Amino acid sequence: MNLDEAISEISRRIHAASPDAVVRVTRVSSEEATIRAYAPVSEEGAIKEATHEYTLQLLAGEGLDVQVLVYDIATSLPPEE
Repeated sequence: MNLDEAISEISRRIHAASPDAVVRVTRVSSEEATIRAYAPVSEEGAIKEATHEYTLQLLAGEGLDVQVLVYDIATSLPPEE
C-alpha cells in the first residue's frame, strides 16, 4: 500500500463516521502525512474509533506514519485548500 491509498482509506473512514467532516491532508514525505478532520465535537470519538487502529496497522505493517488529528469545527475553522 502506498501513502495515497492509505490517505484515501482514512478519509473514507472519517466520512463514514462523520459525513460532514472537512478533511485536510498535509504530506510530510512519501511515508508520512497528517490528516486533520474538522467535525462536530460530538463526532470526535467516532472518528478516533474509526481511524486509530487502522493507523497503527499502517505504521506496523506498511511503515506508513499517518496521524489523524480531530478539531471541533465550531471553534477551529478548516484552512482553505
